[in-house]
Amino acid sequence: MDQPDGLLDGIRQKILDGTLPKQNCRMTWYGPGTGGICVACGLAIVADDVEVECDLPTGGTIRLHRRCYEIWAAEWPSCEGPDVPASDG
Repeated sequence: MDQPDGLLDGIRQKILDGTLPKQNCRMTWYGPGTGGICVACGLAIVADDVEVECDLPTGGTIRLHRRCYEIWAAEWPSCEGPDVPASDG
C-alpha cells in the first residue's frame, strides 16, 4: 500500500483531535482487507492489504491498514492532549 509522506503527521493529528483514540485495543484481529475505509488514512483497505480490526475497551471497533495500525499504536501513548475516545461512526 502506497502512503503519502505525511501519514505519521496525519495520524498524530487525528490522535490529538480525538478522531483516533488514545487507548489500547481490547482485542485485535488481522486478516485480508475487506474494502472498508481505514480510520487513520481514509483509504480503502483492499484485499491485498492486511486489515487490523481493533475492539476498543470503551466499546466500538476501528479498522486500519496494518501500517496505519502500527503507527497509531506507537504514537498514541506519546501524544499530548486529552484522552478522548473515538466513536464508532
